[in-house]
Amino acid sequence: MRGRAGEEPLTATTLERLGQVLAAQLCTGSVLIGHDGRESGETLVAALAAGLSHGGIHVDILGLATTPCIAYLTMAGEYAAGIVVSASHNPAPDNGVKLLGATGAKLDSATEQTLEGHLQNDMDFPPAETPGEQRRVKGLVGDYIAWLRNDAFPELDFGGAKVALDCAHGAASQIGSRILKAFGAEAVILHDKPDGRNINDQAGALYPEKLAGFAQEHQCALGISLDGDADRGILVDGDGRVLDGDAILAGMALALAEQKGLKTVVATVMSNLALEQTLQAVGIHLLRTPVGDRHVAAAMKKQDYSLGGEKSGHILFGKEHGYRGDGIYTLLRIADTLWRSGARGPAFAAAAKKFAADYEDLPQELRNLPATKRVPLEELLCLQEALQSADALLAGQGRTVVRFSGTELKLRLMVEAVDQDLVTKALDILEIGAQQDGVLA
Repeated sequence: MRGRAGEEPLTATTLERLGQVLAAQLCTGSVLIGHDGRESGETLVAALAAGLSHGGIHVDILGLATTPCIAYLTMAGEYAAGIVVSASHNPAPDNGVKLLGATGAKLDSATEQTLEGHLQNDMDFPPAETPGEQRRVKGLVGDYIAWLRNDAFPELDFGGAKVALDCAHGAASQIGSRILKAFGAEAVILHDKPDGRNINDQAGALYPEKLAGFAQEHQCALGISLDGDADRGILVDGDGRVLDGDAILAGMALALAEQKGLKTVVATVMSNLALEQTLQAVGIHLLRTPVGDRHVAAAMKKQDYSLGGEKSGHILFGKEHGYRGDGIYTLLRIADTLWRSGARGPAFAAAAKKFAADYEDLPQELRNLPATKRVPLEELLCLQEALQSADALLAGQGRTVVRFSGTELKLRLMVEAVDQDLVTKALDILEIGAQQDGVLA
């Protein structure tokens, strides 16, 4: 659920009812709730908590916290469910709700559809005989930091190296520096002053060049630029390089192939063809899924794969991390991989600059076109003809991806090819086809 805060469905009335629906589904137990840095966060959390309490469910309110922190604590604390109030990378006026199961993973589609059906019908939810309690549990954040330090990466030590972090004025603003310092880093922090209205504003994962310049200026060894809820991030190094999810997957895959014999990486159809070619060159198979970390996680779980992710910087590390995206964990995992290869002390920064050093995307361009409606692509006959023409133009030297956004009313056209001229020509063909079908605003 995502949209403009204060407008349906993100109103206090609807979210209180959602809390009642979830309470009826759970019947018993406790739920953990947290939010990112938006001014609407506390209001929406209060509405959800009221609905849950109405149904007899106890609610622990974490306050400002990252999605991965809430996911971990939901799993480790044996909560019946977790709720994240966040709109991720969206601007401050937006907000959203993510529902997590007892394992900390997103609910499956069938459960979500059941909840949505109950939310939209006229069913009454009488109050429980004993209302659920509500508690503030900010101190639990320390348990997540302790898990990272003591269990996930017990040996990692930055040894005083400077590490940069762009918090996007979002959920990681309070804990980001605490985590880095716990690993012996000199934390160099950017955009960690949320005022409710500045989340993602020229900051964070959508603007990684800001942290890249900052890291270079401050002579940092490594850094990561997070989105609003910190479940994904874009890597930077001391030379000002920006490494998106594809570059991270390439670098980690090459390292894990050498260290642990990695054979398969899972990514979406939006990952660059260069990633596929880079992996193929060393005998690693790239398995593609539809867009969305849910699809990546499902494919990884099915075959017990240990590495996958999205170009946007949402990286999953398999069963050992519960298939949960976590930008700071990704940074620590990369650092730990370098550390285990012997890059320690002064050598760490030099090794960071070599991470995925030979990886380079093929020219790729994505056009996000406002649409008037969302319809099955096979019904857009002109666009289908345009796709055939574009594929003929590319002649095996590139590929196309066409889809409607799942979160916005937009048609997304993506083309990548061996040179930019082919990309532009193919995109023009696709856009004309969509215009002829009358689906563009």
